[in-house]
Amino acid sequence: MFMRPSERFWTGCAVSWLLVVGLCLSVVSPSAAFVADPEKDLATLDRLEIFQPGEPSVLYAIRDEPFASLAPEFRIFVPLSRVPKLLQQAVLDIEDTEFYEHGAVSLKGMARAALRNLTAAKVKEGGSTITQQLAKSLFLSPERTFSRKVKEIQLAGEIERRYRKDKILEMYLNTIYFGGGAYGIEAAARTYFSKSVGQLNLPEAALLAGLIKAPSLYSPFADIKRAKARRDIVLTRMKTLRHITAAQANAALAAPVTLKPFFKGRGTALYFVDYLRKELELRYGRAVLARGGLQIYTTLDLEMQRAAVEVLQSGVKGIEKALAGRRKGSQRDPAGLEGALVALEPATGEIRAMVGGLDYAKSQFNRAVQARRQPGSAFKPFVYAAAFERGFTPATIVDDFPISYSIPKNGRYVEWSPENNDRKFRGPVTLREALEESINVPTVRLLEAVGVDPVAQLAHRMGIRSELRPEYGLALGVSEVNALELTSAFTVFGNRGVGLPATGIRRVTGPNGEVLETAQRPGDRILSEEVAFQMTSLLQGAVERGTAKGGRVPGWQVAAKTGTTQDAADLWFVGYTPKLAAGLWVGYDQPRAIGSHETAGRLAAPVWANFMRRALRGMTNETPAIPEGILPVRVNYRTGLPTDPSDPGGITEYFVRGALPEREAPLPGAPTAPPESAPPPLPPASRLPAPPASAWPAPRAGPQPPPTAQRFPSSPVAPPVPRLSRPPLAPPPSVVRPPLVPPAPIPNGASAR
Repeated sequence: MFMRPSERFWTGCAVSWLLVVGLCLSVVSPSAAFVADPEKDLATLDRLEIFQPGEPSVLYAIRDEPFASLAPEFRIFVPLSRVPKLLQQAVLDIEDTEFYEHGAVSLKGMARAALRNLTAAKVKEGGSTITQQLAKSLFLSPERTFSRKVKEIQLAGEIERRYRKDKILEMYLNTIYFGGGAYGIEAAARTYFSKSVGQLNLPEAALLAGLIKAPSLYSPFADIKRAKARRDIVLTRMKTLRHITAAQANAALAAPVTLKPFFKGRGTALYFVDYLRKELELRYGRAVLARGGLQIYTTLDLEMQRAAVEVLQSGVKGIEKALAGRRKGSQRDPAGLEGALVALEPATGEIRAMVGGLDYAKSQFNRAVQARRQPGSAFKPFVYAAAFERGFTPATIVDDFPISYSIPKNGRYVEWSPENNDRKFRGPVTLREALEESINVPTVRLLEAVGVDPVAQLAHRMGIRSELRPEYGLALGVSEVNALELTSAFTVFGNRGVGLPATGIRRVTGPNGEVLETAQRPGDRILSEEVAFQMTSLLQGAVERGTAKGGRVPGWQVAAKTGTTQDAADLWFVGYTPKLAAGLWVGYDQPRAIGSHETAGRLAAPVWANFMRRALRGMTNETPAIPEGILPVRVNYRTGLPTDPSDPGGITEYFVRGALPEREAPLPGAPTAPPESAPPPLPPASRLPAPPASAWPAPRAGPQPPPTAQRFPSSPVAPPVPRLSRPPLAPPPSVVRPPLVPPAPIPNGASAR
């Protein structure tokens, strides 16, 4: 119903005076108020954890800058004797001038508040004393209601009966919130000025006192001009009450607000803080982290972390905008794309940046470590590394022709036919071309030759902790992993075959400086230096001319691999230099298609490259030396055979000494023998060998080659090509595989384009 101004005025008067009467009644006779006995709330007040000695554990970044506390609240208890008198007076003058004269409540203060509430027709100001504020902050909700105000006064009365005024002021100064995550005056002094409370000067003390009324509104982190204006009100009040001289007031009023934040990069590494908290709680316990005063020196680079946050947020928004444009102007998807990004130093395994999502306030789910998603073709490097360990080379030929397998499912056989992303087949290709172009069928054939178990075992040794299902779809990345473990595994390639587990901690010291733990680790040899170098060469080729071209970083030679699962439900880009490895994932929290024609090379690669450009700034670009066991040879890119320097299709290939091609490839345009007079295939050791017949799934389509050819099923009309000679190794031993299960989903269209 509409109320005239005069009606609103008198309604406000009635509300305000009823409030005063009710409050007075509650003071005179607590039984008159409909509130529970305060004894229940106050029984253990003086034993509350916040009033016990001890400091929260603090996290320090790579340059020893503090950036977070592991306590639920950043609070450091300080006795009143260590709080400067001027600071105590500033708080009293602005919050409760007559604190030492009145009891639990101030009738004068309530009357003043009632007058100010008259025109508002609501409880706008409560006239709370310091004791009332203490009761409210410890036990009550912040709502402004009559019943809460009555209970506040009852609790305040009980506090006044139990404790001396100095003790109440001490509890208040250690309880009240000062903004910036700081609870209590000592935490506030450190948060804003990186000082202990005893080191504060008058302008700093006045600024902190002014924050109590509205910490967010007057925060100097948010608006330094407003914070200064509020500080000056406190100083003027102290001068008026003659608690400071005019000279002191004038000097303090003229002083600028000079902040020295204790926590650097505040709020940019919340996912990383949660990650470390869970890890450290297992070793030290929650109570020690909250009050034990540990100094935890982490591996986080704050500048790199800031770059990761900004690049991921802007990059995912850019992807959403691009997708909306391709969907003919449709609005932003309400489900919202998400992302994760991690960066590690290959030489140490130290985590330099971790972002687990676009907005920590909306979702604390850390997608960098908690989300397990199919990596798609980003898993393929493990297949090729296992093959190189067993004597294959980047120039080994493998057939890219249709093939089908019968695999058991629910007591019967079903057909699975791996397909390439473009639905095309290229015929014979080298392993280099197969990986650089992320061709699916040759990779499945390679896994079949090497064995599922050796590939899975190598991936686990390199750092994959998630379960890997024993199936041929493993080659196409159907087993879920998280971003941290996948990126950590790639660091083995960048660290010349030596692996170190990912870590976020350098050392931990106790409150007295004693070293409790360090993270000095020698690392384990996972791959030979030669195999790691070959893999880096192939992954550099993927960036130079393959599916990862979008990940190029000017001035740096990066090695990287894309990963796109079926219908682009997951987009991955993982790559490295000798200085830094980074992994990026983009997708929906509930897996679904981003777009059937979208690829990581198109959408994720530019985001990754933007991060690397910023992260590598200022680092020295070093080209890894070629290992002594590697011999560079000029070969033809298509055939893998040695070629003339004038061959436009020639590249430098890297072979382990003793595993070189046997003959030169013909130059383009040179006459070749007709198919019917072509020489017979070389012995089995000269090309990718087939596993024993007993280990094969039953072929279901396509004619079979002669058994003496020892090659994978391929098109009968394909002309013979020169085959590569491997070192004279025995064929790989057959692997006893567990029963195969079909991929989930069957990755017919899996790709890493």
